[in-house]
Amino acid sequence: MSSLPRLAELGAAAQHALSAVLRGSPPTGLGTTPRELVFQRDKLELFRVRRRAAGLASSVPLLLIPPLMVRPYIYDLQPEHSLLATLRDAGFDVFLLDFGVPDAADAEVRLDDYVLDWVPTCIEQTLARSGASRVAVVGYCMGGLFGLIHVGTHEDPRVGALVTIGSPVNFRRLGPITIGARLSAPLMDPVVSLVGNVPGELSSLVFKLLSGPRILRSHVDLLRNLDDEEHLQSFRAINFWINDMIPCPREAFRQLYREIILGNKLRKGTLLFRGKKCDLGRVTCPVLSFAGEQDIIAPPDSIREIIRLVGAADRRLITAPGGHVGVVAGHHAPERVWRPMVEWLGERL
Repeated sequence: MSSLPRLAELGAAAQHALSAVLRGSPPTGLGTTPRELVFQRDKLELFRVRRRAAGLASSVPLLLIPPLMVRPYIYDLQPEHSLLATLRDAGFDVFLLDFGVPDAADAEVRLDDYVLDWVPTCIEQTLARSGASRVAVVGYCMGGLFGLIHVGTHEDPRVGALVTIGSPVNFRRLGPITIGARLSAPLMDPVVSLVGNVPGELSSLVFKLLSGPRILRSHVDLLRNLDDEEHLQSFRAINFWINDMIPCPREAFRQLYREIILGNKLRKGTLLFRGKKCDLGRVTCPVLSFAGEQDIIAPPDSIREIIRLVGAADRRLITAPGGHVGVVAGHHAPERVWRPMVEWLGERL
């Protein structure tokens, strides 16, 4: 049998792969789990995932919070590879917060606005729409920190459980980021004042530079799997997401840099939001934290102290294969992160 059809298939796959690498075109199925907008105020939006079945595994809804600089479809990359769909199919009532895309008018937005207004507002709306008295919060990276910071600042008894994925609390343990933050300290304020909002393209570039070896390995793996449509779709989804980061408001970034990264105030218990102190010892609800074994952005050593800092008696840390993206959305995430999360939540809600 002629090998020409096989060569043609490989050629077509190579063309699609090259397009994915160079242009980062959005793959089919990105962010398509059915949902409806249930609350909107300016750029802030809250969505409720449509359920397939009438019954619920728990009367406690789940609120997923995205990080800064990241679009929330990180939780919904593909129809068959989606944390949103996994939680829905497990019988949970799932809500998704979207902070929107900051523009020049948002330069003065601070972390205080997220912590004292936007996250509490979406928790209240989630409870109102679901009719529940408690909510579980799930967050990746800074999204997980928003959950911890919310309870640590407000001591909110309505939060019945917290799940964090790749969320560091000890910013002295971030490796290259810690070193870079210290070296750039004298220049950061004037640069941020000049640039304004931190461009999403810059965040994407820094992310790729910090993840250099893993990014290179993912491209090598792509070349080895050009005829694997599932692998190609997964690569395109993650590659597009990495290249589609959004701006960070100038003052929120300045506060994040000075107080959380450089000052390590979250770990020290000295972080303030308009005079309100955040103390992770106030977090007494059950806490489950995941750390990526190969995560360079938020290494396991930067995450482990969650277990020491929170006041919860029921607290657990799980390390799982993957880097900073892989731990939440990679090949091993469904088995090593999503399923343990579903089981843990099901036992507590």
